[in-house]
This record gives sequence, C-alpha cells and structure tokens, in this order.
Amino acid sequence: IDAGLFGMALYYFISMGTNSAMMIRQTMQLDVNLQSAQRIMDYTETQQEAPSEMYNDAAVVKEHGGVWPSKGEISFQNVFLRYEGTKRYALNGLDFTAQPGSKIGIVGRTGAGKSTLLQALFRMVEIEEIPGSQIRVDGVHIKRIGLEMLRKNICIIPQTPIIFSGTIRRNLDPFNEVADAKLWEILEEVNLKPYIERLEKKLDTDITVSSSIFSAGQKQLVCLARVLLRKSKILVLDEATANVDIETDEFIQKKIKEKFSDATILCIAHRLTTIADYDKVMVLEKGRIEEFDHPYKLLVKNPGDNYISNKQGMFARMVIKNGDKIANKIFEIAKDSYQQAKKNGTIY
Repeated sequence: IDAGLFGMALYYFISMGTNSAMMIRQTMQLDVNLQSAQRIMDYTETQQEAPSEMYNDAAVVKEHGGVWPSKGEISFQNVFLRYEGTKRYALNGLDFTAQPGSKIGIVGRTGAGKSTLLQALFRMVEIEEIPGSQIRVDGVHIKRIGLEMLRKNICIIPQTPIIFSGTIRRNLDPFNEVADAKLWEILEEVNLKPYIERLEKKLDTDITVSSSIFSAGQKQLVCLARVLLRKSKILVLDEATANVDIETDEFIQKKIKEKFSDATILCIAHRLTTIADYDKVMVLEKGRIEEFDHPYKLLVKNPGDNYISNKQGMFARMVIKNGDKIANKIFEIAKDSYQQAKKNGTIY
C-alpha cells in the first residue's frame, strides 16, 4: 500500500475516534438539557387539582360556629380509589366512621392501602365518582370545600420530616400568624428551646440545609411543634416515629396524648406498642378493612381472656411476630386500656 494513503487512513481513523467520543458527549449533553423540556411537557399534561377555594367555604365555617372541624368526626362511606394508570383499587369499598376524639391505629402489609387512606383524606388523590361514595368530616363532604380550607385544618406529622427552606421561624409558622413568645413556648414544650437559644441567630437561623442544624429526631420535633401551633381537631400520623429512636418516639407519643387528648387521631403505626392503647385498630388488606375493633378485642376470642387467644386474627399474628416479650407487653397495654375504657364508658 502506498505510504501516503496509509498515513491518510491512519489519520482519519484517529480522527473518527476523537469525533465519536465528542458525538457521544454532545448526545448525552442534549439528553440532559432536554430533560427540563420533558418535565415541562409532563406538567402540562398533569391533571389539575381541585380549586383551592370554593364559594361555600365561609358558609361551612359559619355553620360550625366559626371553626371547622369543630368535633373531628371522620366518615368514609363506600370509598373506592385507584391510582392513574392502574387497574387494581388501592381502596376497595372502604367504609368506617371515626368518632370525635377517638384514637385509631391503622396497620397492614405494604400496599394494603394505609397511606392511600390518608391521601384520600387530604385529596392528594381523588376518590372514584360512585353514587354514595364520599368522605365526610364533621358531616361536610370534603369535595364540597376548597383544598386550602381542607388541608389547612388537618394536622399531619409525616414519616419523613418536612423542613422548608428558610428560617426556623418560617418552618414553625409559615403564614406568619403567631407571635415570637408563642413560638418559644411551643419550642419549650418539645424540648428544642435550649438548643435553639444556643444558635447565633436563634429563630432567624437559616435551616435550608437542615441536616447541618438538626438531627433526624430534632426535625421530627420541629414537625411536632408545627402541629402543636395549629392544634386542629384532627391529627394524622403517617409512621411519624419510624425514623427516630425509642426515647424520641415515646416523647412524641406522650406529647400527642397530652395535647391532642380531645382530637381525632389516625395513626399509621410503625411500632405496634404505639397503638396498643388506642380506641380501635384498623387492619387493612388489599384496600379492604379486615378487622376493626379495640386492640384487646382483636387479640382475644372472649373478653376476659388473659392471654392472646385469637391467634388466627390478622392483628394477633402481627403482634405475635414481634416475639413473646413485646407481644406480652402489647397485650398488657391493650388489656389495661380496654378495662379503663370500659370503666369510663368510652368504648367506641
């Protein structure tokens, strides 16, 4: 082969390799740059939420004496719900009533519909339009009120603590409705006051990068302080203590029982000891209610039994899986709670 042709072929071969690498790099860069355009297109196709305000919001508040919810009754009536793009119902004919001031624990396997129930209550996902299917809070069909009114009047402590960008003051009081003296009072309630007082800017400390300021347990205490400021008649706990130590868990549960004694509580339980003394436990399976009664009555075949006699029950099997020591502890707590409720005449 001619030396000149060989040299030219070698030069073009090396050039092709260099250009191929550049072409791959530019293709990847184009893909990255177009992701924002793709997201914008996805947002334009996303179904819009219901209105944040509706014409009868003021009338509902007026009917309930200026405060809604005033009692805290929650009623699910034949509720069906499925997520977009799926065929299986996440909630399949859910039907129950939480009496005002009752404490209800919600348990079940992964995918049973626990978090979906809470999403339906907050209208993060809308329920199926079926005659007679509705969710009522204090007798008000929640589809008849604006989302802002609904969500603003139901307190929630989520599993993963939500910390907003900005200052500690903004995280506790996002709408700037409370005086600083009240904020300090609440921080003292949740044992965060001494720590925040040591910070240079105190309530004005920027916690946009919250991990550098607060631990996981302290973030959950910030969420607890936030709901204590709102003090609604309905409190939702979505495995609120799943990511904290046992001591913080016990403190949060104690504070909730103390401050929300007259509120209706729905609690998705991570530790069964948390809900052993609740008024009722709801066991979900494939979007249906399999068991719904006082935890003690779910553990025994006959009221009065001094051991877990209903071993075939779903809740009883969950308790037994925790081992004899914890199972006995849960049973004793449930039994004492049942006897006290029976004595007080507060069995729901």
